[in-house]
Amino acid sequence: MPDPLISNRQRKIMERQAERNREMAAAKRSDTRTPFREAELQYLSRHPPPDYSQALDFRKPHEELVEDPKVKPVHLQKPLNEFCPLFGSEDYQGVGKSRYAFLHEDHPGLIYIPAGFTPAAQRTLVKACLKDYSRHPNKSNLDTHYTVPDSGLWDLHEDVFYDKREADDPAVLVPRKATTDVHAGGYGSDDDDEEEENNKKSKKSKISIRTLVPITDDTPSVPDNVPKTDPEPSAHVPILPPGQLVRKMRWITLGYQYHWPSKTYHFDQNAPFPPELCELSKAVVEAIHEVGSYPYASEDFVAEAGVVNYYQLKDRLMGHVDRSELNKDAPLVSFSFGHSCIYLLGGSTREKPPTPVLLQSGDILVMTGPCRAAFHGVPRIIEGTLPAYLQKSQDPDWDIYAEYLAEARINLNIRQVYPPKKGET
Repeated sequence: MPDPLISNRQRKIMERQAERNREMAAAKRSDTRTPFREAELQYLSRHPPPDYSQALDFRKPHEELVEDPKVKPVHLQKPLNEFCPLFGSEDYQGVGKSRYAFLHEDHPGLIYIPAGFTPAAQRTLVKACLKDYSRHPNKSNLDTHYTVPDSGLWDLHEDVFYDKREADDPAVLVPRKATTDVHAGGYGSDDDDEEEENNKKSKKSKISIRTLVPITDDTPSVPDNVPKTDPEPSAHVPILPPGQLVRKMRWITLGYQYHWPSKTYHFDQNAPFPPELCELSKAVVEAIHEVGSYPYASEDFVAEAGVVNYYQLKDRLMGHVDRSELNKDAPLVSFSFGHSCIYLLGGSTREKPPTPVLLQSGDILVMTGPCRAAFHGVPRIIEGTLPAYLQKSQDPDWDIYAEYLAEARINLNIRQVYPPKKGET
């Protein structure tokens, strides 16, 4: 109902001013939208859906790929599984027998190896990402708010999935770390919803460490005299059955643990790095040594940190640059499993229009040289693209993983933090 204390003339003036404000805000947004942001919005769109045909598909037939003058195929010395048997031994419609990698004229330092893992090898790594790597001392986003058992969530999920326990059994429900919010004034959370909402609105956000210490190529880590504080746990996160809570897991960190608020490493928190990932990543670095313009000796490469990203179908990762490693000459090696996604690869600023790439299960993407400083992101997981060999099968032990992957994608990326041999003792 209109406010009776405001005259029609005043109301019209206010409406015109509000309209001008909206127009100015829209113009400002239009002016500040970079080509990278425009591409993100294109692939984020649900109505209308994006045109995926514009994405670069490195699994197209070879003769079609080479029609693009910007794409350059390069021959690996031998199949990946001859560098390391963990890529798999069987042949499945060409998957896992990669002899070719691809370079791109617009993205110096990008090396793309399609179909690098056999189906069996992909299943092995999917199991490890969900069951093994998610255990302590590796940390996940859930550790901020939940008292996650050292054995991780997946064992609890298995107990329910295989009917060993009920989903509401207290033994499988992971408790919150906080029973009272730090910002609730010490009176608990028994106030009514209106007061709780007011508390949330009036809560003062902490000053970001990034505003105190700019993170640039020249300052790869937060100085020792600046504390790396973690977010406070919330007493309002839901208590969920493990099968639902595991889908809230967004990332886990391997090796040197990552401090997400400052986007730097905890150099005093170094979890044991999975030996199979050391072998796989070193084999990739060896395989690409002579095919790109920015070679890095495999004997110098040490897998010291990694992130496993877990995407649900509507998740995305907005454009960013990885600047945290002290060694930016070493390749960043990335493995993908599950649903396909659109991967945007840009340049050193958001002003360069990015190239959309159709990143598929089993593909390997390596960033070397200037590509290490390129903006990149994942604006879209493409539904209905899970390969048949990762779906439910005759193997009952695989069914729990297939159920998870039916709505998910997993990315595993591996980095070297220190310059060669500097991190070794």
